[in-house]
Amino acid sequence: MPAQSATMHMIMSLPYDPRAFTAANKQRAVTSLLDGTRPTTDYVVLLVGAILLAIGGIFTDSIPVLIACMIVAPLAGPILGLGLGMAAGSMRLMRRAGGLLLGSCVVALTLGVVGAEVLGSDRVPNILISFNGNTTIAVGVAVVSGAIAAYGSMRPKVAQVATGIAIAVSLMPPLVATGVSLAPGGTPYQGALRLFLLNVGGILASSTLVFLLFGLGRVYRRHER
Repeated sequence: MPAQSATMHMIMSLPYDPRAFTAANKQRAVTSLLDGTRPTTDYVVLLVGAILLAIGGIFTDSIPVLIACMIVAPLAGPILGLGLGMAAGSMRLMRRAGGLLLGSCVVALTLGVVGAEVLGSDRVPNILISFNGNTTIAVGVAVVSGAIAAYGSMRPKVAQVATGIAIAVSLMPPLVATGVSLAPGGTPYQGALRLFLLNVGGILASSTLVFLLFGLGRVYRRHER
């Protein structure tokens, strides 16, 4: 029992800065999240670039290239925006963020099919790349990553770990691999689409919960008035 008391005392004595979650910080977070739901030129460039990197990584069976595509891919923007829309109960934001996410998926699948048609003769066996890992662990990683990303949106210092979060959650590789599989004679990447959907669902669920806990839904509703 003394050990438990000491542990509780240590936890309660951890530094807490009440200024970290002021209305101004939350407002900046909402503004940043909304920016991630807009199909800007930067978003399109990053999206297409990430897709091309994913195609290159898949056809060379290169893990480093796939990691690069995960860092570049901007898909977290519309997913977190969708989470904010759900926390705020805003159909308008959910349609905007969901539309951007869906459109991005269509582009990735289309370019995946085109890439498979163009590079068909250069395919290599998927020796290293596999999307059939432990789905429970994959979902757990997505949930934790989504929670950190949502929390980081309100804390600029924490937001610096965004690169690590992007690497932890595989979004673009399984999505593009699904497109490759749709091409005639395409390499069958079993579980790729399932992994992508589970990752999106995990990020969406945890980010929505974090936004609800910190009241970002209310901040967004005030922002839209």
